[in-house]
Amino acid sequence: MLYPMPKKIQFAPSQAKWQLSSTQSVLVLVGLQNLRMQQGIQDTPLMENLIQLTNKAKALEIPIVDLYGDDLLQGMQQLGEYATTHPQLIFAGEITPMLKQILPHLYSVTEQICVVDDALMLNSQEQHIQWVDSMSEQGIHHMNSYSLMRLWNLSAPAEWVLSAKGILLAIAEQLDMDALEIDPLTDLRSYGLDSVAMVSLVGLWRANGANISYESFWQHATVVELLKILQTKI
Repeated sequence: MLYPMPKKIQFAPSQAKWQLSSTQSVLVLVGLQNLRMQQGIQDTPLMENLIQLTNKAKALEIPIVDLYGDDLLQGMQQLGEYATTHPQLIFAGEITPMLKQILPHLYSVTEQICVVDDALMLNSQEQHIQWVDSMSEQGIHHMNSYSLMRLWNLSAPAEWVLSAKGILLAIAEQLDMDALEIDPLTDLRSYGLDSVAMVSLVGLWRANGANISYESFWQHATVVELLKILQTKI
């Protein structure tokens, strides 16, 4: 049943002490296919947050594992493979009985588990808040999607953010497109890149050492031109 996403103030503060890092994270999406089939969910804040998290993970090449139905065993195997290099498991999606069963097992493997508290679905808002608070009492981290994506951005290595692939994926994230669909010679505004997205990208690149202005972006709004600017003025 759909319900309003709880606000940050409605949750007890997280008790976890570990620091989140994009280079150590795995985004675990639970029951996403089932959620997508629910009537009326497409335009909800929940689905918007899930899409933004997925796009951000793709932009930073954070591994994504899908836990759903017949793919559950394969997903668990993937988590096992990532355990040594990516010990931070970030959970979002549908909180199923299956997930509740496997979380204690996963916590015995890594204590760096986080749930995204505004990208979860339970039976009601009350159960949602109670479950997140219960997880927090057990030492599991929780934060909202905005805070998570901000920490991912801040912890991403500058050499990745300003690499050709990192630049292209960041643009694709803003456009909500597959990177392969973007023609490097086409003006990005023709794909729908607006001034807000441009400001966001300029801020990201400047924070990682690039010497680029909004005006320069506006005048050179193709991938090819941006690569020349960003990779010669680091």
